[in-house]
Amino acid sequence: MKRILSVALLMALLLSACAFAEGVPSISDELFSAAKEALSLLSYGEYARVSEVLPFSGGAPSAEEWQQFAGSFSTLDSGTVQREVSVAYWQGSCWYLAVPVTEPNRDGVEALVLRSDDGAAFSGYKYATWGDVKSGYQASDYVVWNEEYVAGTPVIIADS
Repeated sequence: MKRILSVALLMALLLSACAFAEGVPSISDELFSAAKEALSLLSYGEYARVSEVLPFSGGAPSAEEWQQFAGSFSTLDSGTVQREVSVAYWQGSCWYLAVPVTEPNRDGVEALVLRSDDGAAFSGYKYATWGDVKSGYQASDYVVWNEEYVAGTPVIIADS
């Protein structure tokens, strides 16, 4: 009897876990590429082009909004951003996709964080530190690395 009850309980847990997993949409690889390109454009001051490369559901931010947002960063300068490491994590009811400006080797590294409700288009953006990002993905059951950061592995930073 205990065995049957244990198996039934295990099956119920598995079914509920599967039902929850079906509620989390997958995140598109194109969003990772677009986020990295947007960070690069922000660093070059090409604010009008940022919304062109980021697929937004609804209205995209204006060039003026991107320019004001770029002022939040102190390390965003002339294209010297890394374009390798990025991570997405599910929190609440949406994905957060984060791209650090430089190698994320400490919590104070600045990051562009974009929100996606459906995994296919962005619905918001914010400034964060890598410490905030790390707390987010460590607390999440769903984490997708486009390129995972491994300390000691060289991260290429473009200096065009």
